[in-house]
Amino acid sequence: MKFFSAFVLTLLILLGGCSGQEELNELLILTGIGVDLGEDDTVKVTFQATNPQAQAGGEAGGGGASQANSYTFESEGEDMIEAVFNARDILSRKLFFPHISSLLISEEFARERGVHEVSDFLERHYEIRDSYLLFITKDSSAATILNTFTPLDNSSTKNIESLTKVRGGTLSIKDGIELENFIRWRYGEDRDPVVMGVEKVNKQSSSTNTEDLNEIEGNKSALRLTGLALFDKDYLVDWLSYKDSVAWAIITKKSANIKSYTVKCPEDEGTIGFLLKEMEVKAEPKIVNEQLNYSLQLEGHINLQGLSCQIKLSTEQGVNELQTIINEDMENELQSALANAKESQLDYYGIKNQLSKKQPEEWKKVKDNWSSLYENMSIETDVNIYLESPGSRVDNNEG
Repeated sequence: MKFFSAFVLTLLILLGGCSGQEELNELLILTGIGVDLGEDDTVKVTFQATNPQAQAGGEAGGGGASQANSYTFESEGEDMIEAVFNARDILSRKLFFPHISSLLISEEFARERGVHEVSDFLERHYEIRDSYLLFITKDSSAATILNTFTPLDNSSTKNIESLTKVRGGTLSIKDGIELENFIRWRYGEDRDPVVMGVEKVNKQSSSTNTEDLNEIEGNKSALRLTGLALFDKDYLVDWLSYKDSVAWAIITKKSANIKSYTVKCPEDEGTIGFLLKEMEVKAEPKIVNEQLNYSLQLEGHINLQGLSCQIKLSTEQGVNELQTIINEDMENELQSALANAKESQLDYYGIKNQLSKKQPEEWKKVKDNWSSLYENMSIETDVNIYLESPGSRVDNNEG
């Protein structure tokens, strides 16, 4: 009797679970969302979705016309909520959010309306994770980026996601910047957020048709990551330079452990290219006698990848000269990036948060004078980068 009762109970649970399920052919699986300013200050939302016909067809689709792997749909409303809800009027399937990998917000929207209403809606929605990549589109709309057929990936969202993960990439921000990072910095840590930027390589070309993929010139439909977009609370206010963006990634330990780097030879006569690896970063703000000091130490090794200046790496003097050039250049870049940060009066390195945790008593005494404290912050940098490998040919550039 007990066995029968348990069997019946289990059967009821399973049947009850099935009643709320939705069939795959009733869902539109989204991979990306773009947000732009519409007409009359409305919100225009672009949804990128997988094409179920292309996914199902495969080679069995016969000799018909090729289909795109993804489609985009646009919807407008007075705010983010209405724009998303209005999409139901044009779609024959229910929007399915859990597979979104990227959220794109246009530069214009981020400057004029900020991102609060977008982040608030997406964070509250019961189906949407906030652990997907966040981008600001530079010099173009989010719709333009989502509508671009990129040459190496089957969708633009897949393409920009892959760009953030390229091993040794130049900007090389480990794991990218996600919406949950933005929310935590903005509301949890009282820190000014930064967001990765994305733009079209060729802004004049239109790449919204699958026929463009037959073009051998890939730059026409290529996308690239830019420097970081800087926010004052919820509003975009500026773009960090490429060098300041790289410095931010290193100082905040968001940089991948292996990254490509270049510095100029003395008197601009050539370039040194190398892989920077095994980085150890120690960044510590400290208050002494009501004065703020920021101390930064960076150690690491390099593998030389290219050298177009005349340095004799077969000698100890040449190796030391190369290391000195690299160390001084990186130290100057880090100094400049921190100086630019304090000049902006925006705390995108999270110094306030570090101070409140490491020196809580001292912080209580000086926090009301933060602006002056930050403006007059002294900066100390110490970089020690060592040559691990000069490459297979030591003396390739000796005259």
